[in-house]
Amino acid sequence: MSILLYVKEINKGILKFFRKRLTAPLPERGTFKNWKVSVLSLIAYSVGLGNFWRFPYLCFKHKGLTFVIPYIIAMVFIGVPIYFLELALGQYVSLAPTQLFSYMCPALSGIGYGMILIIFAVAIYYNMMMAWSLYYLVASLNTSLNSTKPTLWETGNCTSNADTACHLAASKDYFMHVVLRTSTENITENRWDLRGNIIDQPTENGGDLGAGPIHVEMVFALAAAWFLIFVCLAKGVRNTSKVLIFTVFYPYVIMAFINVWSVSNSTPSPKANHTDGNNNSISLQPCYLLQNFLEINWTHIQANTSVWIDASAQVIYSLGIAQGGITTIASYNKINQNILRDTIIVCLLDSFTSVYCAYVVSSTFVCMSKEFLKNNENSPYLVFIVFPALVSGIGNGGLWSLLFFIMILALGFDTQLMGVETVMTALFDEWHILRQRYVAVIAACCFLLFLLGIPMTMKGGKEIFDMLDSSSTKHSLLLLCLLEVVIVAYIYGYKKFIKIIKAELKVWVPAPLYYFWGLTWLCLTPLSLLVLLGFSFYDEYEVWENMSKNNCDFDGLFYTGLTLSFSVFIIVSLRAAFILLKKWIKDGLKCENMSQTWKATSNFCPEYVRNGRDPDFGNSHLPEGEFTCTGV
Repeated sequence: MSILLYVKEINKGILKFFRKRLTAPLPERGTFKNWKVSVLSLIAYSVGLGNFWRFPYLCFKHKGLTFVIPYIIAMVFIGVPIYFLELALGQYVSLAPTQLFSYMCPALSGIGYGMILIIFAVAIYYNMMMAWSLYYLVASLNTSLNSTKPTLWETGNCTSNADTACHLAASKDYFMHVVLRTSTENITENRWDLRGNIIDQPTENGGDLGAGPIHVEMVFALAAAWFLIFVCLAKGVRNTSKVLIFTVFYPYVIMAFINVWSVSNSTPSPKANHTDGNNNSISLQPCYLLQNFLEINWTHIQANTSVWIDASAQVIYSLGIAQGGITTIASYNKINQNILRDTIIVCLLDSFTSVYCAYVVSSTFVCMSKEFLKNNENSPYLVFIVFPALVSGIGNGGLWSLLFFIMILALGFDTQLMGVETVMTALFDEWHILRQRYVAVIAACCFLLFLLGIPMTMKGGKEIFDMLDSSSTKHSLLLLCLLEVVIVAYIYGYKKFIKIIKAELKVWVPAPLYYFWGLTWLCLTPLSLLVLLGFSFYDEYEVWENMSKNNCDFDGLFYTGLTLSFSVFIIVSLRAAFILLKKWIKDGLKCENMSQTWKATSNFCPEYVRNGRDPDFGNSHLPEGEFTCTGV
């Protein structure tokens, strides 16, 4: 009886603890402990899986440095200016993008809501890759504790570690048929899941959207991934510096080991016959690996516009600009933090990471089938196919697989963490009452995102993942970047914004940098984005035309992706129409009244000014001649 009472008291204590945590209010906005934590958060957000799989593929597509050179130019004239601009906006106003643009330019306040929509859609499918990583982690544990046992994706047909084509085929077979549960009609032998059960043969429509049963193990992996996000968010992103230190620096250690292994195995032994997918012998000498990466085709750079489009798109995608994450992280900075230093550090590290990943991956892929890479263009699945095949050829592959997928989890986890934090910050800044139950709100948001991700655990989930991956950022990021620059440089005023940077943010802007920001914000950056947006629309038109000529079926998934890709245009337009209509009804259709919706309100100011508007503070800290409205 006493034991039952003891257990009952323990249960009461646990329930009391969780009840207290779930009902605890969120303290008012604060700041990072120091600038190092802020920069660490920015690195965690910007450096992610895109550096590891997308950039190396583009280097392979455009032949090494033939792509790196346009990438660096795009980084200087598009990435760095917009990154610095977003840091300045977030640090000055200390608000999420939804509120920030509502105060800076009410008529275009839809920009902030469009950013939150993009990051929300990305969060749905991005965590699916975290679930795949966790699935592989468990699969790796089955062999890392027993080095004599082969990994689950190995087969008995691969008798030699040098038979890379065999390992590659086995790894692809495992990922497509066991992890994704797509059609198994081409399986050459039995495949087992984590519990040792043979994968069933598919139904007649096993690859169709929504067909087939839910992959239960993958649902648990997805739930575990969202639980990790919830735990860190409940603790507070500003208090997770120790977690970020590991997730930021650990991938560099593992990539260094992979690079060392590639170089150490670069001289084939007499018994090892390294072949590619066409059974052709290949040289693995270090000079060959370096030469393969350092290839430059100047004609391709000058005459092919696709390399410039891919480079600019990669810069925007890699840095995470126009998605609200940078402004949200900067909103927790102290008002006088040196954002110029932060911009240089993050952009340089992001570029270095991309190039280093490209070299590491190219030195690894040179052993693999180039035909396979050509048939999987721009695919995140490469991470889950090629590198498992690589570790299969290494001694004690289970341990290497475990370390590798911890790296993949670390690369994606911190980016996902900052992305979901952006959504939560927007909710708390929009509705302050939610702060009273902030843990419960975070739990509800993570649970909603988890439910939205469950369809991707079905046999038809691959199509949903591909749709979200290709449509969530198509067109939208280019439009948001363009509108951001236009608002700051033309609607608000370039000189006014530079004045804020120098006077309020206390950032030293030397004369060369002053003219550089003017040249990029006023001319080069918006023109480049406008051209890229035009090419993006033209590509969309060609896809539509080709599908119509080939009599392709336009199913519901296609229209969903099409709607998602143009959703930001719809949100910005509807929000602008709503603001203008509201102003018309309230004050009448007069030019001077309607023009107020395009000017910054008095709440576009530092947080201490908004929170301290009283007879003692007044508006003395606000720049003169900028605010024509009385507030929102």
